[in-house]
Amino acid sequence: MAISQIQVAYLAHVHYSHPNLDDAVNFLQDFGLIVEVTIERTVYLRGYGKQPFVYVAEQSPDQTRRFLGGYWVVQSEAELQKAATHPDAISSIEDSLAPGGGRMVRLRDPNGFIVGLLYGQQERANGESRTTLRVDPATQASNEGHAKPRKGSFRRFHKGASPVHKLGHYGFMLPQDRYQDTVGWYYETLNLKPSDYVVHPETGEIETVFNHIDLGDDYTDHHSFFLASSPDIPRPTVHHSSFEINDHDTQVIGHDWLASKGWVNCWGIGRHILGSQIFDYWFDASGNIIEHYSDGDLVNQHTPVSKEPAGPQSLYVWGPNLPLAFISGKIQHATGHKVLQEPDVVNGRPAVYSTGHAS
Repeated sequence: MAISQIQVAYLAHVHYSHPNLDDAVNFLQDFGLIVEVTIERTVYLRGYGKQPFVYVAEQSPDQTRRFLGGYWVVQSEAELQKAATHPDAISSIEDSLAPGGGRMVRLRDPNGFIVGLLYGQQERANGESRTTLRVDPATQASNEGHAKPRKGSFRRFHKGASPVHKLGHYGFMLPQDRYQDTVGWYYETLNLKPSDYVVHPETGEIETVFNHIDLGDDYTDHHSFFLASSPDIPRPTVHHSSFEINDHDTQVIGHDWLASKGWVNCWGIGRHILGSQIFDYWFDASGNIIEHYSDGDLVNQHTPVSKEPAGPQSLYVWGPNLPLAFISGKIQHATGHKVLQEPDVVNGRPAVYSTGHAS
């Protein structure tokens, strides 16, 4: 018997464990997240939006960093009950002891990753006053070549971390032979639909899919979840989690703030093609990739689904050259050496640096 999809409304939070929790939290605060509460060695961090928290960081029991799951808010109590009957449920309906309370069910996907479903969280009554780094947030209009609505007012900015609004998306890198089972499971389990595909330019085989939450006629983020595959990936692993910020100015100031604190940039700032968002990827204190984004697309059930050939031309319109570190997910590849040959993302060949060897 077919399993009825669990209807989710939006992403709740991601959960990571870190070898050094203090260093991890220091990075996350420089990234723009706010510590809501610490319970023993687990830290709940929020943005300025309505959600009580959007990121959970806990102390790893060893020196290994781990992705411990992505959590979603379901549309009703009935959807939570449906989740509890799913054949891959690993918990019954449980009370959440995290900020905001509510109840939750945890599932395990085909690769062993936790998918959490939440309902009944108490939302924050008021968001933060600072959603942007502008001295006067009311000064919103941009003066352009033929239209200059901002007259007699000025844009001035605070320096600091980019205030985070919400969790936007996360996703996995998969061995090629794990792609079909994984994407099938997510489509059967949650109300996700493809927004865009990336395909091998010669075979036409799908390598990456960006998925949105299907809310019918209502518009939603271009992607809340993605899956990418390659024969060179040895095992399923999280690639990155991404958090929305308010605007481009705030993003650039936050980029400079992270750089001034000595954190390692992975890739950015640039503009994606699929989803259109302005991106800025960083390595956190444990070596995970985490992204700031702004100005992303919205889609609904009427938005056409595209297929783009794999390669740098499907990844960005402008920005720094595609680095090996973004493909490999390894902080050691985020070097300052001159790139003599760009990485070949289609055929899996690494970049060649001025040191004279491939990395």
